[in-house]
Amino acid sequence: MKKVELLAPAGDFEGLRAALVNGADAVYLGGKDFSARAYASNFDRATIAEAVKYSHLRGMKVYVTINTLLKDVEINKLLDYVAFLYENDVDALIIQDIGVLSLISYGFPDFELHCSTQMTLHNTPGIEAIKSFGVKRVVVARELNIKEIQEIYNNTGMELEVFIHGALCVSYSGQCLISSYIGGRSGNRGRCAQPCRRSYELLGQNNKKLKKEAYHISMRDLNTIKYIDKLIEGGVASFKIEGRMKKPHYVAAIVRSYRQAIDRYLISKQMMDEEKVRDEIAQVFNRRFTRGFILESPKEEIVNIEKPSNRGVYLGEVLWVDKGRNTIRLKLEKPLAVGDGIEALTSSGKDVGGAITTITINNKKVHKADKNETVEIVVKGNVNKGDKIFKTHDAVLTKQLQETYENKDITIKLKGEITIEIDKAIKLYIWDELGNGAYQESEFIVEKAIKAPLTEERIRDNLNKLGGTPFVFEYININLEKGASAPIATINGLRRGAIEKLSDIKSKHHPRKMIKEIVRKPFRMPVYKLAEGKDIKTIKTSLRVDTIKQLKSINAPTIDRVYYGDLNTLDLAIDFCKGKGWNIFFRSPNIVKDKDYNYINEKLKHLKIDGILAGDIGMVKNAMDQYSIPVIADYTLNPFNSYSLDTLLGLGVTGVVISTELDLKSIGDLLSCSSMEIEVIVYGKLMAMTLEYCPLNDVANCINSCNQCSHIPYSYRWGLRDHKNMIFPIAKDFLGRTIVLNSQPLFMLDKLKEIKKVNPHRLQVSITDEDTEKIKKIPLNMEGTTRDLPVSFTRGHYFRGVE
Repeated sequence: MKKVELLAPAGDFEGLRAALVNGADAVYLGGKDFSARAYASNFDRATIAEAVKYSHLRGMKVYVTINTLLKDVEINKLLDYVAFLYENDVDALIIQDIGVLSLISYGFPDFELHCSTQMTLHNTPGIEAIKSFGVKRVVVARELNIKEIQEIYNNTGMELEVFIHGALCVSYSGQCLISSYIGGRSGNRGRCAQPCRRSYELLGQNNKKLKKEAYHISMRDLNTIKYIDKLIEGGVASFKIEGRMKKPHYVAAIVRSYRQAIDRYLISKQMMDEEKVRDEIAQVFNRRFTRGFILESPKEEIVNIEKPSNRGVYLGEVLWVDKGRNTIRLKLEKPLAVGDGIEALTSSGKDVGGAITTITINNKKVHKADKNETVEIVVKGNVNKGDKIFKTHDAVLTKQLQETYENKDITIKLKGEITIEIDKAIKLYIWDELGNGAYQESEFIVEKAIKAPLTEERIRDNLNKLGGTPFVFEYININLEKGASAPIATINGLRRGAIEKLSDIKSKHHPRKMIKEIVRKPFRMPVYKLAEGKDIKTIKTSLRVDTIKQLKSINAPTIDRVYYGDLNTLDLAIDFCKGKGWNIFFRSPNIVKDKDYNYINEKLKHLKIDGILAGDIGMVKNAMDQYSIPVIADYTLNPFNSYSLDTLLGLGVTGVVISTELDLKSIGDLLSCSSMEIEVIVYGKLMAMTLEYCPLNDVANCINSCNQCSHIPYSYRWGLRDHKNMIFPIAKDFLGRTIVLNSQPLFMLDKLKEIKKVNPHRLQVSITDEDTEKIKKIPLNMEGTTRDLPVSFTRGHYFRGVE
């Protein structure tokens, strides 16, 4: 059976060592720039070079993340960085931006490239589309199940990587803009503020509260160790552990456990289900566990509405409280020791806890207590009888895990042969188990001893002086002529030289040439001025809308194109638009799984549409293969720089709705140097998240079958209300997937002159949760002079940009 790669996170060098010594085949890490975990410690250039050499010598690969969107002004800095990574033998790059993917593929054709999960690749056409860029591997969306992953592999032959453990995003990666919209910290730029981990009220129609405030979209942590057989048999190439923000002892625990589980199954087809391993994994960090979408976890086991942070392991229920002494009594479900950390899940909803300073059993202080013992401990805070106590930190376990990588190294076994003959040079040859070898010969010519000839014991002792390296001789053959004499310093020098040669051989994985010159890309500054002879009212307007009722409520003189989303009523929309003289495009969802394509294509082939607004790269490919109509890339493809525009143009796209995370200056940059039709959204509640999970799951009328959901698509009857009383509307698309909108509409209808300064080809108005009355109040004459502003609105990123 083909061996699968175990890929571990490395937030810093200590985390890298923890991964290495506990059995990782490869690590992924980020530099100081262009990484989706900007708040991790990360690696500077010198540390990356050291990490690669250190890892390669010990047989571990190193992948570096460039999994953010880049602006044109950053491209030259990126090229310098990629050249550095290339020259320093990094094994592969993990990339999000399709423009960056194309650029690096062209400039560094032998650099192995992986597509990040941030690229939202989740279907066969999408993966077929990126094959032309020489991609070796795709990290598929976490929302795919193992059968869907197998189907993609069978269809494409692409090497696939999946997450098997750690934190989960509630939204499809690359499609989550809520942090960006709320506070300007973009997940697509590596700065997510994790608003999904906050508490919300779940609202129904007319903002009626359906569920009390809770963590309705805070995902549990993925844990697949009990099902590792299904993943191995699924043909996946690489198993990825999440956690670049986690501590090294966490990495050590998770890597060690999965290494053992994988090896046991590959060798004996047996599964690992020991309680000790389960407890260790849970103890180092968990938000409760789910087996995730990949293993089709029940919907009620996807999120943890109680708590968004580490839960720990359950210790027991409070049996008795002495509030005067801040003391509680409980019967232990797990061992407990002084120095451990605990937390009480209190009836008041406020968690309290801290470090254990004393443990008392029958009025006697002890250092530790075992399972089933009844103990008294001090807990400061309002804890009551019946509250649940959890152990959030195990001091002994943490120390044991730290000992696996602190001041320890893996061992590389060597064999060697040394030949020492009188009147000849000394010859030393060493080799490892993989067949790598190094030869060293002395300049010194061996002499006949006058007093004390060399002995085998002394030669062996000096050859075995390998301190400071991971090498150890398991066998040395010594050919020593009787009476031969040579300085020990000469033998030591041969040893050092041979070890250095072998280290260089093992450290260099790729035969790459030094780069003599980086060809820098020209950058054109934007020109802010009104186009001569072109009035703002002459720019055509596109309408994004998803329901017939809303469509029929629109009457605007500059509209000539409609992007319509509900496939089920598209025929009615076509009839209406043709009557108005408007072109109508089908707006595809940003998530279309393989199973959905037959349904969509079968419907579309009987309808006369004028084009397709493609929500993902897969639909671009599908549309090019199936139809002979214009295809426009939606902003959900994250067109963020001129290279992404050029790449999409090369794939056959005729226009783009530009990324909603760009400011006007950056949009101006693109319009000044791209021939593609660029469309700018000037009104609408923008899509903040796309969820496979549905927050309505625990509402009484949920049928737990999203593709048969009885709720009308795009009806926006529900919402999430945050602590600032902002409501994020929720709806289903026609495939049953959950859409979460931003709480406020983007409103630029009074700032159209500012928009016009960058000279866009088209403007776009997006209608989502507005009823007929609200639609009538939207100033769609596109004159840019309105003073009738909404009560609550946002300018988006047009003036502030993103971090």
